[in-house]
Amino acid sequence: MGRRTLIGDNMASILWITHRDLSVDLTQTSRLGIASELEKRGHSISWMSPTESVGNFVFRSQKLGFGHSTFTRSIRKAIRTIVSPDIAIVEWTAVEGAYRELQLLSVPWILMDRSPPTSRGIAGRIQRRQYQKAWKIGKKFSIGAAVKSKFHINSSDDLEYVIVPGGVDCSIFSPTPLVRETPVLLYLGSISKVRELDRLVQMGLKVRFIGSGDAVGKIKTLGAQVDNPCSPKEVPNVLSQGDIGLLHLPNRTEWKGASPLKVSEYAAAGMCVISSNVSGLSEFSDEEWLTLVPLGDDSGFLSATNELIELGMDEIRRRGELARQWAIQNRDWSVCVNDLENFIVNSLN
Repeated sequence: MGRRTLIGDNMASILWITHRDLSVDLTQTSRLGIASELEKRGHSISWMSPTESVGNFVFRSQKLGFGHSTFTRSIRKAIRTIVSPDIAIVEWTAVEGAYRELQLLSVPWILMDRSPPTSRGIAGRIQRRQYQKAWKIGKKFSIGAAVKSKFHINSSDDLEYVIVPGGVDCSIFSPTPLVRETPVLLYLGSISKVRELDRLVQMGLKVRFIGSGDAVGKIKTLGAQVDNPCSPKEVPNVLSQGDIGLLHLPNRTEWKGASPLKVSEYAAAGMCVISSNVSGLSEFSDEEWLTLVPLGDDSGFLSATNELIELGMDEIRRRGELARQWAIQNRDWSVCVNDLENFIVNSLN
């Protein structure tokens, strides 16, 4: 095994270790978006994941309670067989399996945190312990962290970090407003019980849900429209059929630090957004197209949605155009990846 040299003066070979299956997992969108932008700039990305068709395959059991341990062992074995990269991006789920081997190879690594645990019960407690352990290791051995919002960083820690919010490729979104008298309300994303999306239906809102998860049955029982999940390539077309994007989250600690990709997608598609007030959005609270409501505030969310509907379609479309402009300026991957790339390059020079 040899150590690769920087490609050109500032180009890096990057190993990205993730627990996500990049061939089927909807959360691949952000990861592939970041990687694609880095590759456009001349860096090379190799993957280590439970994806047989992509890069270095590592096994992760689907049996409850065995995923983390099998994944950790697989990473340790796999890293010993690869050509050493210039730098590694290690998601928190992979830290325990990767850090010792990377240290032996003298490969610097960045802790990537894009999805803190949201599970409940025993699984949630186990994941939170693993999460805390990963950060403890990261603070001692990593060169820094890449997070979705400041919420995930303790200001008292002496650890360099960069923010990489959920971005989009705005060029693939081309809003084509349709003529209709009333706005279409959309929710696109995971329809899991932990998100408590049935509350939107119980408010009396007529929402078109698009996605999959363990709460689909309950939401359908309540009479709501639920369409099958769409591929990342289909997202721009699907969102072009809506006017107002909704994101209502429960009042739980793990949601406070969210920097939701779907809000970036809603905005890129030229939609107004009603969202729970999470840390990744609070700095944009003055934007006309964005209405933020306290986490778990059902009555506030309903009022905000009805007030926007009452403004009429012309005003909704005007604000939607502002959302599109915001997305281009703040959430296109060409903007979101800048700080991460600078951190990588500066760390290697």
